[in-house]
Amino acid sequence: MKKHIYLLGLLVIAGTITLTSCSKKDNTEPETETPTTPGGGGGGSASNAPVTPSFTDGNGTMIASKVNAIVAVPGTTMEVTTTMGSATASLFDAAGSSTLVDGGAITANDSTLAKQSNNAYIFTPKSTGINWSSNSKWSIAGNSATNVPAFTYTANGFPSNPTLPSITSVSKGSAFTFSTSSVSNADSLCFQITSGSKTIYKMKGATQTSHTFSSSEMGTLDLSSNAFMTITAYKFNNTTASTKKYYFINLSTTNRSISVTN
Repeated sequence: MKKHIYLLGLLVIAGTITLTSCSKKDNTEPETETPTTPGGGGGGSASNAPVTPSFTDGNGTMIASKVNAIVAVPGTTMEVTTTMGSATASLFDAAGSSTLVDGGAITANDSTLAKQSNNAYIFTPKSTGINWSSNSKWSIAGNSATNVPAFTYTANGFPSNPTLPSITSVSKGSAFTFSTSSVSNADSLCFQITSGSKTIYKMKGATQTSHTFSSSEMGTLDLSSNAFMTITAYKFNNTTASTKKYYFINLSTTNRSISVTN
């Protein structure tokens, strides 16, 4: 099943949605190369948006996200991890289309997503956001005018939280390997570094818990004191409603602020 990869901007403290595409063969197959994609704006500013897939045979994609941000405590050697729960939904006018449509009211675990002017649905967290447990429960009210059916669905299973190396900087002049401890209940993993206006990433099967970016890949990154390293784990579900296929992604992502140096 062919898929496309997008950078989906998830709100950690504050943020917006960013979309960038490239191809991917299968949710457990590694890509043959690591693409370089736009990051979170220029001027040394990076986005910690995880990479998430959408599906060419799908009429919509609902994403439940556990976002774990590792933050250093100023003046100490301590770190704290802040976890926030967020959600997004995208409903399309046809399978594999990129044209968003109004699907009526959408809730995730009883939290209402706000429909944007472009028909994207976003839940903006306050404090810790949605308290995801072992699954995500969705309700789509539907809209007869846009042929979106009304249905409910429970997407079972969140991956465990990926871990990150305890480092503060990486060099764009040499290859870099980073890894995570074993992640349970995941279908795929993504290793990602975002710096300035550039992002490099690699999608892998869930059992492949490390990845090395080559020196040439690292060299494409911008120098920045406000970069991010991110590992995201994905669990995929899908259902059919009124002959239309809808995908549900439960993801756990962990990010850390780093510097990218020469």
